[in-house]
Amino acid sequence: MPAQTGKITCGACKETNPVGGQFCAGCGHALYEPCFQCTKPVTLQQSFCGQCGCDLVAAISERKGRLEGKIADAIQAAKERDFERSKGLLAIVTREKDYRFKDVIANAMTAQQKIDRIAEQECGSASDRIAAAQAAYEVGDSARVVELLGSLSPNLLTPEAKSQLERSTVLLEQLKEAEGSLQEAFQKRDWATAGVVLDRLLDLQPDDASVASLAQKVGKKLIAKAETLCQAHKYTSAANLLECVPANSRGQEYSALSESVGRITWLSDQIKGEPFATPTLGRIAQQWLAESEGDPRARKVLDRISRRIKGPKASSRDVFACLDGSTQSWAGGPVGVLASPTSIDVGADATFRASPGQFNVALGLALQGLGRGRVNEDFTPKKGLLKRLGRKKVERCWGLDLGASGIKAVCLEADGEGLPKLAECHKLSYESPLTRNIDDSKLDEQVRTTLEAFLQEHEVEGTPVWVSFPARELVSRFVKLPPVADKQVKTLFEKEVESRIPLPLDEVACVSWIGPLPEDELTAIGRPAFVSAAKKQFVDRYLENLGRAGLIVSGLQATPIALLNFAAFEFANLIDLDQNDGGDLELKLPSVALFDCGAEMTTVLVISGASNWFWSFECGGNEFTRLISRATKATHAEAEKLKRNPAALSRPEIQFEMVEQRIEEMHGRLRKITTDTLVDHEEIDIKQSWCSGGGVFTHGWIKRILCDRKSQ
Repeated sequence: MPAQTGKITCGACKETNPVGGQFCAGCGHALYEPCFQCTKPVTLQQSFCGQCGCDLVAAISERKGRLEGKIADAIQAAKERDFERSKGLLAIVTREKDYRFKDVIANAMTAQQKIDRIAEQECGSASDRIAAAQAAYEVGDSARVVELLGSLSPNLLTPEAKSQLERSTVLLEQLKEAEGSLQEAFQKRDWATAGVVLDRLLDLQPDDASVASLAQKVGKKLIAKAETLCQAHKYTSAANLLECVPANSRGQEYSALSESVGRITWLSDQIKGEPFATPTLGRIAQQWLAESEGDPRARKVLDRISRRIKGPKASSRDVFACLDGSTQSWAGGPVGVLASPTSIDVGADATFRASPGQFNVALGLALQGLGRGRVNEDFTPKKGLLKRLGRKKVERCWGLDLGASGIKAVCLEADGEGLPKLAECHKLSYESPLTRNIDDSKLDEQVRTTLEAFLQEHEVEGTPVWVSFPARELVSRFVKLPPVADKQVKTLFEKEVESRIPLPLDEVACVSWIGPLPEDELTAIGRPAFVSAAKKQFVDRYLENLGRAGLIVSGLQATPIALLNFAAFEFANLIDLDQNDGGDLELKLPSVALFDCGAEMTTVLVISGASNWFWSFECGGNEFTRLISRATKATHAEAEKLKRNPAALSRPEIQFEMVEQRIEEMHGRLRKITTDTLVDHEEIDIKQSWCSGGGVFTHGWIKRILCDRKSQ
């Protein structure tokens, strides 16, 4: 506190106040303020602080300068038409009550009055301009919008006016750029570019009659040039020109030409990368030749396909001959369609030959029934003496593949130590495919009805019958056990089963397999094993339904395991561990990959002499059929034919597109899961890749799913 002198004079009104008062008794102004440096109280008239020596005059001068700076900022904001900010800055100054700043406060008030007058004038003018610009914007006069709003400060514009100005400015810039490009295209007689630019101008100025007229003239030129290119069989160039035709020129003539070019281009593109000379590919080439009115390339391709179809196949197992030499699979080895097994004498059975590659599951079932399967266990309940004694050796067995589209059945007979022989073969389709959307009771009834029809035609009494069930009811786990003796490995495996099956073991039926104890040089591979489980509730209901149809089931096996048994028997020589492949067996196991595309499920299987692996997911040939049926409004039966002969489609480039996309999706899933498995099992060396099942005959399936595109 300053020294007590008895009286203190107010600097604002000169009133004399007794010592000790904080405010002037005459005007209420503060008599003291804290020092700017030490915060001790000082009078408003002091030049220096008596406590710390702070220069109070300099501090007041600095404070005054800051207030004057706000006035300057407010004036600048007003010049920028930011009147709200200007008003706020001046309000800070005018709220100041310190008499020492009365001249600054007076200047702020004067500035506020002038700015208020300017703001009133400017805002009124801006409102008129914004209203006029709104009217111009509604009629599409972008130039007028920019003229009215462009000179106004952004601070005077409403959000809507800002948006209108921005869009109008961009539009004018686009128009200027497009007009420049159009002029350049005309100078170069580049009608394709001119067509694209005019189409853009039509979007920017839809009501401009001169642009519309010019676009139609250029469109006619482009269509005429495209027709000339088609006559020269240059369909890709014609398609590129047609894409440049402005929208207002795309009439009936354009549509007819565009459809023709699109169809011919699609037909010609189908030949690229196809691995096999198939009848479907021949029909596509023939259609290409007909629609192109004699394109020499189409004739050459058709002749090549015809020669290959009549020529030798890569092996006796294949159904098709290679189109251009051997085609490699990304999984490993050459690709083939497994149609004629060499390990089974199938003779010349017409039914078997008419559905190549579609009886492999049934063959695997019958092989296991004959005691020729790699996996011996199955899912039928075994009780008492039957479980202890196992099954008697049989010489004849039926395998019934109950698929989603119908029954495929084979009967095999054992021929001593020689090849099993195909005794009977039968294929019977359901009235409609079985899908998850069908109620269980209706599904069971359809299976029974079809099965009853089969039993009426074929005498099976006295012959064991093995039946399949779908992979979607299966949970499988694969493990690698140490190379220890059977008794010890069984204990280890039981622990693995308990930990890996995600269901209580008393609620499931299980099938398991453990690889053989390896020779010393193969101990690194251990003893691969797997367990597959299905709910007992499902197994019991499934068998009960078959029993109601009059069928006595000797064995029940999941589709993937039936395929495994077939593949292990068919490729036994190739995957035999006793063969010596350059002394590298301790590092690599010769293996085979089998990709089976059924009606509703697809399974990939990799087998070697010491291991098995398989994986299934819901997507198959019926999915492709449904997509075509949806695109063409055809019946299921008609669509089933069209997926194998897309040349018969009116617009294959459109109607077959969804099938191609779904096949690509399937390729991605199959390739990822298979590649991941091969990375985890470096000992696997795939020597051959095969495909089977009705779905693989969908046009493009083999090329898109299995072929190594790097080699195409």
